[in-house]
Amino acid sequence: LGVAFRDVGAVLPGLQMPLGLATTSGRAWLAPLEALPVWARWACLAPGVMATVLLFMHQNITGRLVNADKHKLRKGYGNDLDLFIISVLTAVASLTGLPWLVGATVRSMSHVRANTIFDADQPGKIKGVHEQRVTGFAVHALIIGAVLFGRAQLATLPRSVMTGLFLFSGVRLLEGVDLWARAKLLFTEFGREPPSAWKNKVPRAVVNYFTLVQLMCLASMIAVREGPLGIFFPVFIALLGPVRSWVAKRPAFAPYMGLLDA
Repeated sequence: LGVAFRDVGAVLPGLQMPLGLATTSGRAWLAPLEALPVWARWACLAPGVMATVLLFMHQNITGRLVNADKHKLRKGYGNDLDLFIISVLTAVASLTGLPWLVGATVRSMSHVRANTIFDADQPGKIKGVHEQRVTGFAVHALIIGAVLFGRAQLATLPRSVMTGLFLFSGVRLLEGVDLWARAKLLFTEFGREPPSAWKNKVPRAVVNYFTLVQLMCLASMIAVREGPLGIFFPVFIALLGPVRSWVAKRPAFAPYMGLLDA
């Protein structure tokens, strides 16, 4: 696609691929921690704690979505082992200046959805999931192979194509998110609601109010992340738990929290 657009005179920014295995700036692989003064090392404690909260929440959110009861997974999952591996990788990445790694929510859910078995008689109903490791290993083997042996070809791939691919994956996954389903109810005529766990069990007004609370929390997090206070984004993530507990204690929502926030 990048070559096709180039032939017609359109220039699209491509992926930046290094010529070899090296750091971007040419620095040493190990971060020079001894170059930091003592006060700077102590000053890093507060942002380090916030980053830890963010990584912990991100990994647990991804694990919770993947191992949701609706997927009917039979094999157990090692949440503690996952966190241990994440902590080791984070320590190594911090010492070498590499990006931190956590469970990728969109890609993880896309992988689960690709292996999901749906009921042919009841559209949308999940019967189970093909629980295997072949596709996960195969995908990452192909990625590593492409990076090692196909850098020239990857450099011709427009970044807009990758952005569009991730956008498409995200939009497709919205169909399985309860917040998205309830957000659409705000614009749905009364009596035309699609089947759901809360239909005919929770008053429509309660559903709408709960959805608005969640949307306000989402808007607040986006505003903080994109604004000058982005460093405090992990703090706002951590505050979602107390906000949820406060909402659950309200008389209007308490009887229905099991259905609204399953």
